[in-house]
Amino acid sequence: MRLAYITGSHPNPSHFTVLVRGIPWSQDHSYSKSVESFFSTYYPDTYVDHQMIYRPSTVHKLKKDAKKMYRILRPVETEYVRGDKPCYLCGGTAHTFKLLQNGEDSIRSQTSIDELHPTQIEKECPAAFVFFKNRYAAVVAAQVLQSSNPMLWVTQLAPEPHDVYWSNLGIPYKQVWVRKIVVLLIALAFVFVFLFPVTLVQGLTQPQVLIHWFPQIKEVLKLKFLNRLVTGYLPSVILILFLYTVPPIMMLLSRIEGNVSRSDRKKSACIKILYFTIWNVFFVNVLSGSFINQMSIFSQIKELPMMLAKQVPTQATFFTTYVLSSGWASLAFELLQLFALICNILRRFILRSKKEPTNIALTFPHHTEIPRLLLFGLLGFTLSILAPIILPFLLVYFFLAFLVYRNQILHVYVTKYESAGQFWPIVHNATIFSLVLTQVIAVAVLAMKKSPMASGCTIPLIIISLLFNEYCRKRFSQVFKRNPAQVLIEMDRRDEQWGKEEGIYNRLRSEYCQLAYISRDLTISKDFSVAGPNRQSRTDHNSPQGADENSLKQGTHHIKLQK
Repeated sequence: MRLAYITGSHPNPSHFTVLVRGIPWSQDHSYSKSVESFFSTYYPDTYVDHQMIYRPSTVHKLKKDAKKMYRILRPVETEYVRGDKPCYLCGGTAHTFKLLQNGEDSIRSQTSIDELHPTQIEKECPAAFVFFKNRYAAVVAAQVLQSSNPMLWVTQLAPEPHDVYWSNLGIPYKQVWVRKIVVLLIALAFVFVFLFPVTLVQGLTQPQVLIHWFPQIKEVLKLKFLNRLVTGYLPSVILILFLYTVPPIMMLLSRIEGNVSRSDRKKSACIKILYFTIWNVFFVNVLSGSFINQMSIFSQIKELPMMLAKQVPTQATFFTTYVLSSGWASLAFELLQLFALICNILRRFILRSKKEPTNIALTFPHHTEIPRLLLFGLLGFTLSILAPIILPFLLVYFFLAFLVYRNQILHVYVTKYESAGQFWPIVHNATIFSLVLTQVIAVAVLAMKKSPMASGCTIPLIIISLLFNEYCRKRFSQVFKRNPAQVLIEMDRRDEQWGKEEGIYNRLRSEYCQLAYISRDLTISKDFSVAGPNRQSRTDHNSPQGADENSLKQGTHHIKLQK
């Protein structure tokens, strides 16, 4: 399916683009000149062009200046556009504006503005987007070591233009591994800290422990309704409220890691949330009951399967309630879009704002929904042989989830970029883990029932599952890491036959322009338009990036006003 998507998709600029980081510093010339010299020397037949990446501070400054200018011009449209009152902006009448042409007038305008702002000089980062003539050449350049020092000239296939996480491109490549280690330590510390609220929640499910902690509620728990509410439904609700703090923290840690694309950031956050959820929601909840009664439970690691076999059935009621409160309720909230609805009500009726927000479009939260689905899959596997009463609730959840998520993806969420199934290996590995864990628990349960024959016959299932996982890893997982040369060459020949090459080359630089998102962030009315500097498909390499970078280097963004 992944190969079918790649071959059936339209030509994507990311297929022809390589992200280069770790560009060595030279006192003789700039990073841009180094990139041009290196790839012109070693890839003379396939190298097309390159585009440097600049530090985000000045880019954000230019974006802020453009927004400020837009706020200045926006009232002019509504207040002064009628009549012949003098316009204090340009000296003419309110309904006349000077049109800046793309030629010498625009250059003279930039020069005059440059003289007013000579200190705004943009600095290059040791990173660049390098464009190639065909997909095969880009893949070869992305997967081959470019230097004897692996920390220099580090290449990878570039993400889609809308998928690029620009603020992380300026991070030096030598810092990335340090950031990953720091993030791993912080994530482990966060998991350890979260053990306390999970243990507290598990204590609420046991009336005797709850009475021991809070003797004053002993009389309250004698009421049957309150006892069921406190020990049955309240713990799962408290755990869900605690878990709401996990996704923002994991997204922040994934951003600190230095991921260069939004999909990689979401994928990294998804893996962290999945590990966190499986450990804290399943294992800690199952073992915390024994931990409360027996402090040395974790010292007996060799008895872990037996402990799971004993403790999982006792938590069936808690997990069933968790499916109802976290699963069914989350689908209802997903349909209502409660947070967006409340924000809209506040904006319209409390703040009395008539201006529509520009960032109203939402993207599907893969990093929160995929771990929830996989957790429910784990609960279904492990409890199916010990407490099968949970299966009807999970069946209803997955049926409703299919309908709800299908509707949301098709009609609510906006797809800004495609990762071509990069989340599927996470789903596959988590499912295999759930299956193997279920079989291990089954072996322990049958051993507890003193049925050695049945327990011994279950062991081959574990071996077969692991062999199947190994087969999938050898057969399918490589397609998610590398693109096959046969497919790429056929796609290149097809584009050559259909004459699409020139159109692709002309799009490369404009798609990966670091300032391109400025125009997308501004909502311009029909009477005015704010445009950035002219972009060319092929520029002079003596400058960092041709016409784009000259205007960027001078810190300007000329504004074209059209009536």
